[in-house]
Parts: sequence; structure tokens; C-alpha cells
Amino acid sequence: MGYRTRWRNATPRVRERIRVAKTRRRHLSESEDMMKRLGAPTFSLLLFLMAGACAPLPSVSMPSASGRTFAIPQAGPNPNVEDPTFRALPGAKAYFGQVAGSGYRIEVPDKWNGDLVLFAHGWNTTRRLTAPYLPVRELAIRQGVAWAASSNHASGYDPDDGVQDTLILRELFKQMIGTPKRTFIYGRSMGGNVVVASLERYPDIYSGGITECGSINGIERLNYLLSYTVLAGYFSGVDFFAQEVHGPADVVALLNQKVYPALGASADKLTDAGKRFRSAVINLGGGHRPFAEEGFAAAYRSNFDLAVIVITDTTFRGAALGNIGEKYHVDPELGVDDAALNRSVKRIAPDPSARNADTHYEFTRFKGNLKVPLMTIHGTGDAQVPIRTEQQYREWVEASGASAMLVQRASRRFVHCDYSTAERNRAFTDLLSWVTTGSKPEGDDLSGSLLDAGKRWSEPLRQDDPGHP
Repeated sequence: MGYRTRWRNATPRVRERIRVAKTRRRHLSESEDMMKRLGAPTFSLLLFLMAGACAPLPSVSMPSASGRTFAIPQAGPNPNVEDPTFRALPGAKAYFGQVAGSGYRIEVPDKWNGDLVLFAHGWNTTRRLTAPYLPVRELAIRQGVAWAASSNHASGYDPDDGVQDTLILRELFKQMIGTPKRTFIYGRSMGGNVVVASLERYPDIYSGGITECGSINGIERLNYLLSYTVLAGYFSGVDFFAQEVHGPADVVALLNQKVYPALGASADKLTDAGKRFRSAVINLGGGHRPFAEEGFAAAYRSNFDLAVIVITDTTFRGAALGNIGEKYHVDPELGVDDAALNRSVKRIAPDPSARNADTHYEFTRFKGNLKVPLMTIHGTGDAQVPIRTEQQYREWVEASGASAMLVQRASRRFVHCDYSTAERNRAFTDLLSWVTTGSKPEGDDLSGSLLDAGKRWSEPLRQDDPGHP
């Protein structure tokens, strides 16, 4: 039995257990459930004990920006969490520990202005769970803004974990520090999926969001890896979804024994078939744009590594994958008939039960119905999370009539999540100003040609940039 059929062949009872477990974890976020089980005194003590070793708690109180309250589920120490201890910047205090199975870091300026930024990290493919730092940490502290970041309680590509663990962290911050006047959310890579899902589902909690290299198009992020795989299979004559292919080891064997010999062992040694594959991937990711080939080269092998994880996933994540209706294109000079390609390439249909917004919102097509500002920055040549993700989300936002809430900026770079401090700081400062003043900052129009995209926002412009003066 092929690995993809395992979810499809699961009994209704097994599927219902998965659905109930997922729903139960989501609804743990309602504080009255935890209060009811533990009682108010025990619940308050639990919040304090789970805060871990940290600086003395300040007595700061801010008016609530949202009436919603979220509970902190009870959990023992998670052995996979790395030590979150860190030293605060001058003029700030550091708080760290474990909460609900996640490691966390919190940093609060001595002159806190009441703003909080929650950071959602990217896809973690290891067992170790590390609480990250806010990418604009120094700027935030200078501006009087507090920040907090969670490791999440488990690794893997599960943005809903990020959504819920981030809400839990905000609740911990409220109990330890005080209720923020405004809460922002900042996401990197998979964290971009967390940001968009959070803003669309909880606009009463968040005042705005920012993403860098973000997977802001939901399940389409994983569908890109699916397309990457089936295109490689088409140009190398390999079917990764054949019944005799049973799991990751079989897929890796196919890559090593057939795909790499057919396409090229590395991006600088591509065969003719490999060049056709590269063209299809570049066009899939947003078309010809600055540093598209460099981005492909940087992610050539690593995208296959990620794809192995995705296409062999036997849970709802794997079942949610699909490329029905995706149109692939190869540059005409390479001698590929697009009609034949699209007619013959492997097609995978998603399982509707895995695209259920009630249980897996983060793996459905986002609505684009933003109620608060979202600022995004994205590398033009990024081939791990290509800039097409920005184009897709823009289409959904426009369709929902929420264009006034979205600003997108390109950075003329190609390594995934590679931005200068100046680029990040400018985007963050502009988002805060936007929310404060109501004046929408400028961005890029990413809907058409991307050849000139990002010239205003790339600081500095690379010396090898084709648009360099």
C-alpha cells in the first residue's frame, strides 16, 4: 500500500479520533475550561509556577485590548526544549522558562510603552525545540516594545500549533507582566502561515502583523513542494506515488538512484532535463525575476529533503496535498510542450476531510479577509518559499475587499529569509506607524512583472543585482 492511501483508508473512527483530538487541543485555549477543572486559586498558582526562572515580576497593568481570555494547558517539563536562558539587553528584563510544553523567551523594556510583539518561528525539522529571538529585537527594545517568542510544544509543519502556542504565550505574558495595549504578531517562513491564520481568526486580539519570507498562502506552501516533486518525477521518469513506494526511505532511494542522475547531482551540473525542471520551478514560483536561478540553486537539494517529509506524511497534512488545476510552464526555447506536460504530469487530489476549516484552518485556502494591517517582505529569488505565495494571498485579499489592509515589499535576494537589519527595521517601523496613525505605507505591486520589484526596499542593493546602477 502506498503511503498516501493510509489516510484515505483510515476508518471513520480513526479519523474522528484525530479530528476530536485536534479540536480538543484548539478548545483548550478557552480559559473557562481550565478554570473549571482546576479552580481559580489553583489555576492562578499554575500560571506562576509555569513561568520558570526569570527576573522578578513587575506590577504593570494595561487596559485589555480584547475581552477574550485563553488558558494555559497543564503540562510537565518537555525534555526536547532547549534551555531558554538568555541575557536581557541594557534597559530591559528577561523572562524565560517552559509553558504548556513550549520553551519561551520574553523581554520587556524598563520603559515599556504597552506594545507587545509575538514572534512565530519557521518550520523546525528537528526534535530540539528552541525559543527564538525576535528578528527586530534591538529596535523593539529601543522603542519601548516588549516581545515574546515560543519554541512551540512540538516540531514539524503544523502552523496551528504556532497559532495556539502563541496565544498561550500571550496569556502568560498577561499574567506575568500585564495586559498589552496592542499586540502584534511577527512571523518568519512557516510563521507567516501562523500570522495570517492568527489575523484572520483573531482580529480582536491582534492590532497588526508582519511576515518575512512567509508561507502566507496556507496549504499552497506544501503544494509547492508537491509540485516540485511531481515535476522532478516528470522530467526524470519517476513516479513517487507508485504503490511500491512505501515511505521516506523509498523516496530517498529514487532521488539518489534515478532523479539526481537524470536531472543533475547539483544545480551547477544540470542536464538538459534538469534545465527544463529548473524552468518549470522558476515559472511555478513567480516567473522570471531577480536572482531566480540563484534561488533555485540554493534550494535545489534542500527542497527535495523537505518534499520527502511532505509527500510521505500519512496524517491529514499529507492528505491535504493537491495539485489539481495547477498549470505548469517551461520556457519555449527548452523544447517542452506545455500541453503535454500538464496532461501527463502526476496529479494528486486532496482529501476534502483534510481541508476542513473547522479542524485544519491553516491547511485551507485563506479567506484574505484582513481586518487589521499586514506588512510582508519577501525575497524575489527565494525558491524555498517562493514569492508567488505573496501573489496568491494578494489575490485572495483583493477578492475579499481588504486590499487596504495589506502592504507587500520585495527584497532583491535569493537565500530563504535573508534580509538586512535595515530592511527588517524599516518594515517593522512602518507597520507600527501605520497602526498608530492610520496612514498606509507604500509597497510593491507584485501582481505583474517582478523584474523591477524591490528596488526601493532592498538595503543595500547587491553589487551583482541586474538592476544595480
